[in-house]
Amino acid sequence: MTATRVCATSRAAFAFSLLAMTTGASLAADLGYGSVKDVPPPAHSGRTFYLKGTIGVSNSDTGGLWNEAYDYGNFTVGHNDVKSAPIFGLGFGVEANRWLRLDVTGEYRGSQLLIGQDSYYTDPCSTAGNCGTNEITADIESWVGLANAYIDLGTFRGITPYVGGGVGFASVSVQGLKDVNVPNNGVAFAGDHTDTNFAWALYAGLSYDVTPQFTMDFGYRYLDLGKARSGTPQAYDPDYDCGCSAFEVKDLTSHDLLISARYRLNEPTPTYALK
Repeated sequence: MTATRVCATSRAAFAFSLLAMTTGASLAADLGYGSVKDVPPPAHSGRTFYLKGTIGVSNSDTGGLWNEAYDYGNFTVGHNDVKSAPIFGLGFGVEANRWLRLDVTGEYRGSQLLIGQDSYYTDPCSTAGNCGTNEITADIESWVGLANAYIDLGTFRGITPYVGGGVGFASVSVQGLKDVNVPNNGVAFAGDHTDTNFAWALYAGLSYDVTPQFTMDFGYRYLDLGKARSGTPQAYDPDYDCGCSAFEVKDLTSHDLLISARYRLNEPTPTYALK
């Protein structure tokens, strides 16, 4: 009988001890001690490579329209403008760390309509050819390549603001220029011409991590593409030399709105703080 009581008491003590240990562990876990809650969230380390695709729209401006005749005649440029166009780009980059990203991008900027208007005046206007106006139209197409650097400014509720800059080149083509002299009913056409210029850009935007490997990016960019120039215009009558000179856009700039998608090619290696 005594042995039976001792066994029963031992079993009861063992069960109580097991229950106490389980309850204590659960309570400790709830309080945040001795559980995975002690482990800090992982911080990305090492380089993470990514592919980038971009679409957008340009909002271009010019530093003025110039022609050699403007230096010698009494000309006034009444209007010059470059219309908006779509942007399509691809890139490859690396997230060097949590704050710094680097990439190289190439893009095609769709055909933009250049419109220019000028007038000239020489007294007396009653003399034929002394006064008149010209209407200039052409298409501008560009290819741009840039090496860019971005600084991520920290993440707030999943959104990361950033700023950046880039340098590279712009290949700018002026195509199909037409110069119409209204009162004299004269028309001149110019061949296509391409300039390759130094280009630079400034960025600001917001990015959002849709998944650990896929990020959407909404950005603004100021882009300076340099000059754009047409070929030399020729009158529609091949036997008539109009003495025309090429038209030049002094400085082609653009305020671009961009939407990009970044896909990480490798997962960042998580690291944990040592205790």
